[in-house]
Amino acid sequence: MKKKGLLIFTSLFILISIFASDKFLANDGAGEDTSADEAQNFEVGEELDEDHMFTTMDAEGNIIEYDMSELEEETAAENSAQMRSRTIATYADVSVGVVNFKTKSSSSLNTTYTEDGTNRSGYVNGYYAADAAFLGYNSDRSKVKFMQAGVIGWVNASEVQVLDYTNTNQVKSVNFYRSEGGTIIHYGTNNISSSSYWLQTNVGPRQSYMQDNVVYYSYDGHYFYTTYSKMISDYKAGTRANSINPNNPYYNYYQYLSHRTKTNFTAANFNSFLLTKTNSSSKMNNLGSSFIQYQNSYGVNASLTFGIAANESAWGQSSIAKNKNNLFGHAAYDSDPSGSANGYSSAAYSIYYHTKVFISEGYLDTKDYSGRYYGSHLGDKASGINVKYASDPYWGEKAAAISWQMSKTYGAGDAGKYTIAIKSKGTNLNVRKEASSSSTALYQTGTSGDYPFIILGTVTGESINGNNVWYKIQSDTTLNANRTALTQDKGDYDYNNYYGYIHSSYVTIVNTGSGGSTGTVKGDVNGDGKVTSADYLFVKAYIMGTKSLTSDQQKAADVNGDGKVTSADYLKIKAYIMGTISGF
Repeated sequence: MKKKGLLIFTSLFILISIFASDKFLANDGAGEDTSADEAQNFEVGEELDEDHMFTTMDAEGNIIEYDMSELEEETAAENSAQMRSRTIATYADVSVGVVNFKTKSSSSLNTTYTEDGTNRSGYVNGYYAADAAFLGYNSDRSKVKFMQAGVIGWVNASEVQVLDYTNTNQVKSVNFYRSEGGTIIHYGTNNISSSSYWLQTNVGPRQSYMQDNVVYYSYDGHYFYTTYSKMISDYKAGTRANSINPNNPYYNYYQYLSHRTKTNFTAANFNSFLLTKTNSSSKMNNLGSSFIQYQNSYGVNASLTFGIAANESAWGQSSIAKNKNNLFGHAAYDSDPSGSANGYSSAAYSIYYHTKVFISEGYLDTKDYSGRYYGSHLGDKASGINVKYASDPYWGEKAAAISWQMSKTYGAGDAGKYTIAIKSKGTNLNVRKEASSSSTALYQTGTSGDYPFIILGTVTGESINGNNVWYKIQSDTTLNANRTALTQDKGDYDYNNYYGYIHSSYVTIVNTGSGGSTGTVKGDVNGDGKVTSADYLFVKAYIMGTKSLTSDQQKAADVNGDGKVTSADYLKIKAYIMGTISGF
């Protein structure tokens, strides 16, 4: 936080007071355009559709519509004055800088970039998040290197401004994180020249390495810094050594939770929570059962879907939601029998269409026709659905904040339920049918970093570099009945049969699930880290009734996965030790 930003509480109070006193609480906003066709338009810098309205969120999950006209006028005046004084010589020597993305006269205009190292195209809108970390120029200074919402990219220098962070006349606010009362709150700015913050999101519980009421800087949400300059120095050097958590990156549970999971929240929880944010006139009212129904049919977590709907439709009160039964900002569709463009016959139908067509058949299809697959999680601009769904770089974090609010209200064992592992950038990992590198590759992950897997269990398989531990993971994509290949345009999802295997060396577990142990290695009954004759003797003794096994030992002993420990398991472990089978 800048020295002149110490008035944040006062500024924030003034900002929210202005909202409350004017028309900003009308909740007529809608979310980002998300159709398959329009996703491609974003990449070439097309405008947002005419129904697009900007909303922001506070720390309690309240969604506020924002009138952009006044901000656009302010932006034009500010940028005009700054651009008049801007020269290459002045900005070439900026060592600790901020990239200002809010430079365009209209909030409907996105800014495109290419990701560093991959040349993957992306887009953001500076009116959602103005600031990014400045990492340098290319050789002729026609491109600016930046980091924002996890992505490191290159943007045309003519479309942004590079500002000196140390100049408090130019930079009065940048985004930051702070632990308040045991909860991490992310403050975001859409106006660098103002000391107010328009965005607050609940990112989850305070981490052990954090202190309450201390400002932390981060442009990836994983590594946190006590000073802006330390962060920039690390980013430029390609390290995170000076962060407060260099060996323990943070992953927002709901933001990195796969859609291919099930929530513990009930339909009644969704219905009652909605009424704490809005009233019964909401188009989301009494639709809890629809969120659960389509989760179970199409493999799309109801809590994550609920969060997207709340964010996109301003809790079901946006004009698109009211007039077109569209809870998700879907643009220009004629697929509904009603024949209404950008509309559905009911709000429940929009939930069906979102879960089946947009998510299960679209964003979670590794061979999606529109190239929208970057992982099955909400994510940010580095990975996940947020890469292509929204011009708001913190869209995924906002949707995740709704799940955090529900977890805080109802508990229900939902937060932290699943074990999540993360792979790093650059590895295009094969998800195999079995725990062997020669087994059929069901699909590939792509090279995106911060890519999560849901770990269902641990098995022994082919040894790679002396390590025979493989993870059974939930498949992102739909598979055929024999689990030999992916299927397309089939939204129906079988949680029990759609799984694959990855070698443990490629990923790091970042959350150990509370819903049951996944740390047991199949066959390693005595827990010594390897499968030996001692293990099948354990099983034999259990079968003979001379030894009891703990719950985890029974899971390890049940190598054929039939839910019980029998002589079949004993014989299979013995065969593995003798080398007649390669894995379980």
